[in-house]
Amino acid sequence: MMVCMSNIEKLIVEMPKIELHLHLEGAIPIETLYNFVQRKGGDPSIGTIKDLKRRLVYTDFAHFIDVWTWMNSLIEEERDFEEIAYEVLHGLSQQNVKYVEAFYSPGDYWRQGLSVQEITEYMIRGKERAYRDFGIRSELIVDLVRDHGPKVGIQRLDEVTPFLGKGVIGIGLGGSEQSFPADPYASVYKEAKQRGFRLTAHAGEAAGPESVWAAVRKLGCERIGHGVRAREDPQLVSFLRERQIPLELCVVSNVKTKVCESVETHPIRQYFEEGLMVTVNSDDPTMFNTSITQEYLLLAQKLGFTLRDIKVLSVNGIESSFMSDKDKESMKALFEREWQQLLDKYS
Repeated sequence: MMVCMSNIEKLIVEMPKIELHLHLEGAIPIETLYNFVQRKGGDPSIGTIKDLKRRLVYTDFAHFIDVWTWMNSLIEEERDFEEIAYEVLHGLSQQNVKYVEAFYSPGDYWRQGLSVQEITEYMIRGKERAYRDFGIRSELIVDLVRDHGPKVGIQRLDEVTPFLGKGVIGIGLGGSEQSFPADPYASVYKEAKQRGFRLTAHAGEAAGPESVWAAVRKLGCERIGHGVRAREDPQLVSFLRERQIPLELCVVSNVKTKVCESVETHPIRQYFEEGLMVTVNSDDPTMFNTSITQEYLLLAQKLGFTLRDIKVLSVNGIESSFMSDKDKESMKALFEREWQQLLDKYS
């Protein structure tokens, strides 16, 4: 794949992509988020979009969670979620993202009295409208939010079970990982699996390797959200490689929340070279001022990933998804066609 760097960057912008670790609420377009601030009555410290962007800078992971909670307070009606899903997926389609498995956290809005079922219904409406208008496919993963506890977790599971296979595909476990270990959720995950939900969880982001071990051994997770701190335990790294358990990596997010010191010290290169199943994702692109395209560009510009490497990562997204085997094969064929067209165009 002999392509000069400037053309590699153009190719990355246009290449087909998969997004497996994206929080819809954290991807709300900045203009829409600003409108939510104004609708709520304004904030003396946020007079402009530039002020809002300054609010979205974090001292550490705990501070990020605080800002996330504040941001969620801006959403006041269930119907907002249709527009959120639609706008986020529209933006992703403009980056040639073909398929998304997106987290949403319906339980975070209990203070506003919003219904988990209605939020889910509006999310599904938004994603279906985006598919009709832009051709972007998507499925929803319900974030049970570990801070709320397993009793609430099983309640959330009951509330979203009617939507399984009708727009919802799996469950995840976000929130304050360092304060709320995964182990107590083992029974919730066991029940979810029996019902047919696919399983992932945030682990090895704000907490260490023991959190990843708990996610795979106690929860039975098929994928791991982040997993950057797995590198602290060589035995865990070997386990992840041997089992080919996918890691949903989000480089910019990990730097912005101070989980990693810099792009250069992020373990994605190490993991990739050691044969782990690595995927590239944007996490909360609005909150971290990034995008799935920017994530891939960083790998080429700062971490020495070749075009061949980038293509492998893009296909890893298909392999690691919760799509059916048949859908994976057709998606791989589509990627192969588009990659060949782009290589012909830019070689």
